[in-house]
Amino acid sequence: MVKITLNGKEIDVPAEKPLIEFLREIGEHVPGFCYTEELEPYGSCRLCLVSTPRGVTTSCTLKPMEGLSVETLSDEVVSMRKTALELILSDHYGDCIGPCQNGCPAHSDVQGYLALIAMGKYHEAVKLMKEKYILPAVLGRVCPAFCEEACRRNLVEEPLAIRQLKRFAADYDLEHGPWMPEIPPSTGKRVAVVGGGPAGLACAYYLRTMGHEVTIIEAMPELGGMMRYGIPPYRLPRDVLDKDIATVINTGIEVKTNTALGRDVTLEELRKEYDAVFLGVGAWRSRKMGIPGEELEGVMHGIEFLRKVNTGEKVELGERVIVVGGGNTAMDVARTALRLGAKVTVVYRRSKAEMPANEREVEEAMEEGVEFLFLTNPVRILGDGKVEEVELVKMRLGEPDASGRRRPIPIEGSEFRVKADNVILAIGQYCDEEFLKSLGIEAKRGKAVVDEVTLQTNLEGVFAGGDLVLGPSTVIESIATGRRAAVMIDMYLKGKLEKAKEVLTEPEKHIEEVLADDDLYRVLFDLRPYNHWKKVTEKDYEHVERKPRVKVKLLDPERRERTFEEVEPALTEEQVLEEAKRCMSCGCMEVFRCKLREYATLYNARQDAFEGEGNRFEIDESHPWITLDNNKCVLCGQCVRFTHDVAGEGVLDYLFRGFKTRISPPLGEGLGDMEGLFLGEMIDLCPVGAITERLPFVKPGPWKTEPVKTVCNGCSFACEMNVETYDGMLVRASRAEESWNKHLCDLCRFARPWAEDLAGPLLNGKPVSWEEARRFIEEKDYTLILTPELTNEEIAFFKAFAEKKGIPIGSTVEGAISTATLDDVRKAKRVLLKADVEKYPLLKILLKGKEIVEEDYDVAILEGGEPLDVPTLILHPGVNAAGLIKAGITGIPEVEAYVVMGRTEKELPGDVLVLPAGLWAAKEGTVTNAFGMELRVGKAVEEVNRALELFSP
Repeated sequence: MVKITLNGKEIDVPAEKPLIEFLREIGEHVPGFCYTEELEPYGSCRLCLVSTPRGVTTSCTLKPMEGLSVETLSDEVVSMRKTALELILSDHYGDCIGPCQNGCPAHSDVQGYLALIAMGKYHEAVKLMKEKYILPAVLGRVCPAFCEEACRRNLVEEPLAIRQLKRFAADYDLEHGPWMPEIPPSTGKRVAVVGGGPAGLACAYYLRTMGHEVTIIEAMPELGGMMRYGIPPYRLPRDVLDKDIATVINTGIEVKTNTALGRDVTLEELRKEYDAVFLGVGAWRSRKMGIPGEELEGVMHGIEFLRKVNTGEKVELGERVIVVGGGNTAMDVARTALRLGAKVTVVYRRSKAEMPANEREVEEAMEEGVEFLFLTNPVRILGDGKVEEVELVKMRLGEPDASGRRRPIPIEGSEFRVKADNVILAIGQYCDEEFLKSLGIEAKRGKAVVDEVTLQTNLEGVFAGGDLVLGPSTVIESIATGRRAAVMIDMYLKGKLEKAKEVLTEPEKHIEEVLADDDLYRVLFDLRPYNHWKKVTEKDYEHVERKPRVKVKLLDPERRERTFEEVEPALTEEQVLEEAKRCMSCGCMEVFRCKLREYATLYNARQDAFEGEGNRFEIDESHPWITLDNNKCVLCGQCVRFTHDVAGEGVLDYLFRGFKTRISPPLGEGLGDMEGLFLGEMIDLCPVGAITERLPFVKPGPWKTEPVKTVCNGCSFACEMNVETYDGMLVRASRAEESWNKHLCDLCRFARPWAEDLAGPLLNGKPVSWEEARRFIEEKDYTLILTPELTNEEIAFFKAFAEKKGIPIGSTVEGAISTATLDDVRKAKRVLLKADVEKYPLLKILLKGKEIVEEDYDVAILEGGEPLDVPTLILHPGVNAAGLIKAGITGIPEVEAYVVMGRTEKELPGDVLVLPAGLWAAKEGTVTNAFGMELRVGKAVEEVNRALELFSP
């Protein structure tokens, strides 16, 4: 040991190890891609830099020496690491997440939930949606689908029908018992949410899922805000809205309706009673045009008109109605007035192309018979006490204004008049500034003024969101602000709001704090993760098969104009499953494990900091289970060094030199041409998603998996590994960092023995029912045969059962157990090998560098049989053969009937009932491997082994 000074503190450090190993062992943050303990330091990525009195150097090549002084997060080190990251990013070409996820205001994992929908996992899809937004059944009907605008299928033919797929999954979820979140114990903190619209409901829901007590205070008789009082039922049926809102309120949220802020309760009272307040009161005031005649009887404002209709209040309309405006509210007003029997004309001052309304809404309005006057604007409303005519002027489009649209300019002398009984103005809404100011809330230009990062108003502990902050917005945009506010209120309640703002503004200045605080880490990676995307054109997708977007037939226009019945029917399940497959899975499958993305987030690195020529490589998808994408490769060398120096397979190497260097099999060949038993190991070694696994699903998603440590059941080595799960689904196997074997073979990864079991009982090779299996056990005299697919605990259970019942017992295993330990094999120089490496792949790594001989050997490795006079490793088929041998259960007696627990390839005479041994990934207990190690089997998923129930009392 030597003494060094680390970040100002004197500490003892092993002298023989590279400094990076010690730093990581004690939990010090040291980024890096290329270092591995198995091989000599490489130093290629330049990320593990530390500062010493002699200058900045890589910690993987630095051996500690007495008196050394080291800093790991000095300003200089952070700056140089950031520069190294930005140099790497400048030629790292790929999508972190799909453009659809970026297009969604809530940044929901669209690709992930589409993959689940493609697999028919609708509850799971809704659960994933609700990580970022509530009310998916509502959004499945009224969302403008910003995600579809961003969808890359636009470059092929038509975007994916994401909104309709969401609707199907959400409706299924509501109809079959909705997924509900687990609510943690109460934090003791109370929050008042003023306003029960989408922003308020979202804020309340996410605060509740954090364990805070929440009360919603709503001025109207029912919750929903503009969704209930502004959106007509032909777009959003009220029963759907009610059911979706119930999934929010049933988390344990208190609701007080008919309670208005300023009338029934004051803001000051709420601030005293609650620990924080969220304002989501919306923008209910309508803009006026400021033209003569606006005060005449028959002139209405759009949002007030919709509110009256949606609450059942009688609205008197004449025969001819003029609707002024071009947004979604104008379309809702026009189509509602049409359904009340009026002849409706929409007047809009720009062209159809500039309309902010959803194109779908405009087309449906036209189909129903709404007429449009484009490039036209009212200049005055005429009538004797009530509306009789509207004078309009024609417009032309000039230069673009602040909105990016061309400014409408009146054409002099083009005025004309049209008859009208009503004029409904739908030209925008804003919040009541005077009301806000009376509460002490700063407001400007029809919005509450809030901190753009925290959404806190000028009053401490009072936050705002939705239309109050955004102005008139969509449901999804309001929900997104409500969720963000909930995250910030949670930080405020924990006394971390200002620190969260600093972290979100300049994360690179707070790396140590972020890594030491789970809340700050979660907020940073939730609200400001690093992302980048490919720059692509239609040419990049010329090879993609053209598939038409799914279509649904709307209600006939004649029927629509007479009823408030929902206009758009749902897709069928068959259409949904087919449409979901059109997703091109743009986002990286390793987005949640990518170290480059993690480091880029922490160091606030930018992809475009260094611009210039970039490489573009063809993606190698020739292997059935592995994809190699050199566009993402950072040349860290992990895969090359492993396949040459550890596995000895030499599958990949560096091709070319300099800027054009890439990782590849020999020139002219693909991964699919390569042979090896450890190709999959490179998936885990790759830190950036350049080498990824092709999962055996209809549509795999970039899911954030949970690793469960267990052992592989592929052979008697019982290699320790992780089984990664997502919401009860077995996703993949991966290496366990702390394991005796260190590596995981392709048989385990791609054959997936841990995810397989018999579908049910087999009698003489034919499937039978569980009831038939029970009768066989009750009526027959049989011998119980155990297989190595059982844990030690299951073996003990069956042994005790057989002894109690007087039933003969045997197993498919014969022979002896090993006399050699793992150390014996590792230290041996000369080895007798009488086992098939293809069946026991770990031998390939264990024997690397050893001499295989027929005599004068240090260790013998046999497939079955008895030990020799040197340490002998005896390998058997099946994971727990040694456990059966140690239990004294070997051999198969000759009888007329057998009950076999687990699969066997041995031919047995007479009647044979084979029972499933149970899904390996669902087992828990221990096994004994070929080296005599007792290893823990971890339960990755829940599944009842029905076969065990047959033997239970």
